[in-house]
Amino acid sequence: MDKIEYAIFYATKAHKGQRRKQKDVDMIFHPFTVGMILQRNNCDEDIVAAGILHDVVEDTDHTFEDIEKEFGKKVRDYVYDASEPDKTLPWKERKEHTIEHIKTAPLGSKLIVACDKINNLEDAISNIEQDGQDKVLSKNPEEQKWYYKSIYESCIENSDKNHPIFERYKSVLDKLWK
Repeated sequence: MDKIEYAIFYATKAHKGQRRKQKDVDMIFHPFTVGMILQRNNCDEDIVAAGILHDVVEDTDHTFEDIEKEFGKKVRDYVYDASEPDKTLPWKERKEHTIEHIKTAPLGSKLIVACDKINNLEDAISNIEQDGQDKVLSKNPEEQKWYYKSIYESCIENSDKNHPIFERYKSVLDKLWK
């Protein structure tokens, strides 16, 4: 089994029984979509695998050490960069950490984070079109707007903002918050 196939297998087992916040769909749909966006934009297998694994440590009992043992240090580092710190910290403190951390992260990490946010925001747009609102974005909408726009700015810092993934992220932001 190659690295990407193994990441799919590993993430599927890790996220078993988890559901997306608002949709009637298994959680694994999200990391698969992140990985597909990365693969369609010609990212290497470590970046794609890390995209598929990006929520494993954050949302399951798996550790960064588990990821490194199974996939190597490079994938582990990408997953680390895409993960929030201690989830017991207040929301804003976690988000500020991510915004600052991603500014100096390698391009692969920035692409994973951008794809994560793209998928979340595209789901939100779909929810708004279907239901008239998105439960996540409707909670503290100004803070959500601040967070997603700040992450975009951190992703493009010292990077090519014309990268197709960053352009897609900007397009989604513009659709939500003109």
